[in-house]
Amino acid sequence: MIRYLISILVMAVAAVTGATAWASGTLNVGAASTTINPPAGTFLGGYDHNRKSTGIHDDLNAKAVVFDDGDSTVVLVVLDALSIQLFETDAIRAAAVKRVGDRRLAPERIIVQATHSHCAPDLTGLYGASPGESGLSPVYIAQLVDSATDAVAKAWSARRPATLTHTEAICSGWAVNDSEPANIDNSVTILECLDASGKPVATLTNFACHPTVLDGDTTLTGADWVGGYYKAMSSALPGEHLFLQGAIGAWIQPKTPERTFVLAESYGKDLASKVTAALTSAKPLEGSAIRFAHKRFPMPLANEMFKQMTELGLTPRDMKGGAVETEVTWFSVGAAQFATHPGETAPVFAGETRKLMKSGPKFVLGLGNDHLGYINPPSVLTFRPS
Repeated sequence: MIRYLISILVMAVAAVTGATAWASGTLNVGAASTTINPPAGTFLGGYDHNRKSTGIHDDLNAKAVVFDDGDSTVVLVVLDALSIQLFETDAIRAAAVKRVGDRRLAPERIIVQATHSHCAPDLTGLYGASPGESGLSPVYIAQLVDSATDAVAKAWSARRPATLTHTEAICSGWAVNDSEPANIDNSVTILECLDASGKPVATLTNFACHPTVLDGDTTLTGADWVGGYYKAMSSALPGEHLFLQGAIGAWIQPKTPERTFVLAESYGKDLASKVTAALTSAKPLEGSAIRFAHKRFPMPLANEMFKQMTELGLTPRDMKGGAVETEVTWFSVGAAQFATHPGETAPVFAGETRKLMKSGPKFVLGLGNDHLGYINPPSVLTFRPS
């Protein structure tokens, strides 16, 4: 399956990355966020069945950043969610396009990504009261779509001239590969958007690690260590802060000597300290023109569990046949390049994707627009819960 995915990415990237010059012009950037906290009693995803929210520890957020070069636009939406399924992405896109009402904003130009917190509602349908009951809440999905749409509309209205800087860092010591310890990428890729006065509009941070410090005994909703990251970044810098999950399959997890909110917050604070330190030596990004490629296609499907999800009515997706519809997206803002993976891909596939990009910084967006579970190499065969 991953060879198929990489071939599609090659097609998408090759179509638009032939030139090495990145045109410069006026770039407008806007950013905004809204909360997406569920009501008590909502099924949570990621661990056991019949695990329901009993309250809120820290806010779940929908965060949006809009890039507009005058001719072309692209919007990135990040949700503190376990997952984002393609039908939910499409619902957000349709509502946001209608709300914004600008012909330059086509639905596919809105990229939606999940951070993969396991203390967030079930958006796959797998985690209901029992294995044969869906955990999807139509009420919560409608709330999620509305809140994410609000974030996009507010970010669109907040657009203003901006310049971009970029930098990299290493965050090591607590994010590890449980299955192949030697195969770990602790790199952090950072893009900062500054307004005309030099004030941050948005900071984008790409790093790979499951937000799974907290375990299945936790019934308070929150963003796990990503919440600690947001808290620390907000204390250090103004603007919106978007955490862009990376390739976390195979299984990139935090060390968990304890399963506490205190430990989760400390990990988030550690990443934030690495990011803020790296930003002191950030370099201007070359160019500002937006380029975009998108491909929706049938992914070969052999996973019997996915097929059973449709047969049992756990999901509205049609996964009964030999393929399931999904998509990949590539876009660039100046020299900065972004590519989505529709699931939890192993680090090796992040590396293969970056090889396709001829400039940097390079962002790999795991769980981007869709979530088809783990996408791992043959060397990683043992099943673990998502």
